[in-house]
Amino acid sequence: MNHQRSLTTSWALAVSLLASIGSSATAQAQSVASRIDGVTNGKIRLNYAAGQGVCGNGPTWFRSRDGRSGTFYGSWNGSSESQREIETTCERGPVRVVIVREDGDTKAIRMYVGGRWKADTGITDLGTVSGVDAGAWFLRQAERGPVKVARSALQAAILTDSVQASQVLLRIARDDSRPQDVRNAAVNWLGEVVGERVSATLDSIAYEAGDRDIRRTAIHTLARRPKEEAIPALQKMAETLPDRELRRTAVMALAQTRDTQAIAWLERRLQSR
Repeated sequence: MNHQRSLTTSWALAVSLLASIGSSATAQAQSVASRIDGVTNGKIRLNYAAGQGVCGNGPTWFRSRDGRSGTFYGSWNGSSESQREIETTCERGPVRVVIVREDGDTKAIRMYVGGRWKADTGITDLGTVSGVDAGAWFLRQAERGPVKVARSALQAAILTDSVQASQVLLRIARDDSRPQDVRNAAVNWLGEVVGERVSATLDSIAYEAGDRDIRRTAIHTLARRPKEEAIPALQKMAETLPDRELRRTAVMALAQTRDTQAIAWLERRLQSR
């Protein structure tokens, strides 16, 4: 009897603990969104852990899939002399975001990586927040906000450490009601999603009837994916896309990869004509 009571008590404690963990996580998620949305007018700042391969010196940030190579966005500050004389450090985060609110709407999102906040008494500072929760709020802005806010929100969401953005990016890319600039940005960021195979998604966008510009963006974005994903998909597109102009885009994208297999495939195709 005592053993059974002990098991019952343990089970009840475990259930209570799990419930408290779930409610705590939900409360935290609500807290990030509600604290941002609760500011009617003014600036908010927050920071969260940066994702894989993300580093920066404050105003400039850098991102790569493997953490070793990739593309710089902007330019490092300093003269050519200082660049020769001192090594620029690239801090592994955090991502720092300033959100500007006016009349209950988000008017601007500014993002930085690394660096330090300057003292500012006229700002609402949320401190360090969950990247998942912040990312979820940013993705909602990307789906609903005006062009400038949506594009910045996409960028901020992609740099979080753990947000799963691919499904939202795909939804935005296929949403005819969203501005074309936002849809193109969503397709472009699909190509940068870390640790997920999104080639099939980009392939499907390229084959869908509709806006040629979005489909062309999907092809170029696919070319930036890892070679084992990109090359076979681009070869298929170059042969089977119904739109002749898009087939030409796929051929050019293959050539620009400079991959030996892609070049060999292009040579064989030329010789067979």
